Amino acid sequence: MLTTAMLLLRSSLFLSLHLAGNTGSFPKPLSAEEEQVYLARCAEGDLDARNVLVERNMRLVAHIIKNG
Repeated sequence: MLTTAMLLLRSSLFLSLHLAGNTGSFPKPLSAEEEQVYLARCAEGDLDARNVLVERNMRLVAHIIKNG
């Protein structure tokens, strides 16, 4: 059951990236300075900052799913 859930998650991740108009590559990771700025804004409740953090860490999520 866990394998099925992981496959579904992986498929939905790649589908969402495709639908977002991405060219097949993930957004580049944030620099350390950019990450600190977005983390501070997120801590203040900024949902846009939270979304940027999530989107920019998709590369890590995909790596974990692939090699998990």
